[in-house]
Amino acid sequence: MSGYHAKLSPSGAHRWMNCPGSAALEAQYPGDTAGPHAAEGTLAHLLASECLDGTGQHPFARIGETHEVDGFTFTVDQIMADYVDDYIRLVRGYGKRGMLLVEQRVPIGHMTGEEGATGTSDAIVVDTTNRVLFVVDLKYGMGVRVDAGNNEQLMMYALGALEHCAEVSDFDEICMVIHQPRLNHVSEHWLYVNDLLAFKAEVERAAAETRQPDARLEPGEKPCRFCKAKHDCPALKALVEETVDHIAPGVSADDFADLGDNSLSIAMGRVDLIEQWCRSVRAEVERRLVAGKDVPGYKLVEGRRGNRAWKSPEIAQSELTKFLKRDEMIEEKFISPATAEKLLKKNPDGLEALDSLTERPEGKLSVAPDTDKRPAKAPNATVDDFADR
Repeated sequence: MSGYHAKLSPSGAHRWMNCPGSAALEAQYPGDTAGPHAAEGTLAHLLASECLDGTGQHPFARIGETHEVDGFTFTVDQIMADYVDDYIRLVRGYGKRGMLLVEQRVPIGHMTGEEGATGTSDAIVVDTTNRVLFVVDLKYGMGVRVDAGNNEQLMMYALGALEHCAEVSDFDEICMVIHQPRLNHVSEHWLYVNDLLAFKAEVERAAAETRQPDARLEPGEKPCRFCKAKHDCPALKALVEETVDHIAPGVSADDFADLGDNSLSIAMGRVDLIEQWCRSVRAEVERRLVAGKDVPGYKLVEGRRGNRAWKSPEIAQSELTKFLKRDEMIEEKFISPATAEKLLKKNPDGLEALDSLTERPEGKLSVAPDTDKRPAKAPNATVDDFADR
């Protein structure tokens, strides 16, 4: 299938559907360069796809290979091979239900209005017997846990898969799956096709609005997170002006007005002040919550727990010699608990020993909105207990 990288891409759907005006703003800043984490994810996808479609060997056979991706050099190691293998086994499990399509280009132009536009779905399984389409997405990063439910990107892939496979069969249900092997996280979400088609109408409305000269700009934490035009967004700028003027009356909103060609330089000179104010607001919210006072809309939650560490490297090394070879344990330094867990994956006795040899610090407290899925923590902490920012 011919196609091109869509301006209204599935990966950016949450942004341009919630902030249609961002599409035109971002178009002024093309050629976004991938960072090392994104490049590493690209390599993981390559290893997985070449194994699944038969064009390459299993990642275990490729350990030691060096690859250059987007200007970054990576060597395939046991850890990466294990994580990619987890994804491969997951996809093959779904693949038993029907025909497997890997790295499949699917049409999206029929909903975004961009003629010939396509997106690439990591894996699609076509189950004609049960009239089900499975759409699987690999996310190799480990920064943010992502769920399949109400995921605009995945639903756009599902709509593309539905269109791509329309001549093969009619379908009743869609199963969307996100796998984050480095977080040991699999999220599965089922939708009836009629519900998915209702979402298609939302995509079409948002896509049409992006082409309007006065398309809405709606600043928000998630839509703005990866937007390339934040520094040039008049709505975000107005939001900062309004907030600073309201909270700090001594600073006039006029101080942040457009100052011509030098506006970016002048704005940069004020970033420290605005960031100081932001840190001050966050610190005061934390102080009040720690003191047991109510801040409407916010609560204390436990942050991500710390990495496992050996209680005693000497004792752990002595104990694990019962299950592992010395050259498996000794790198430039003693292996980490995470590495040991991968090596002991099929050794229940070794995994049991591993649990008794490790400890994991509690996660730092952080402030989160009431909608956060994590349980609220009791306010029996000091400000020092909060994660560094």
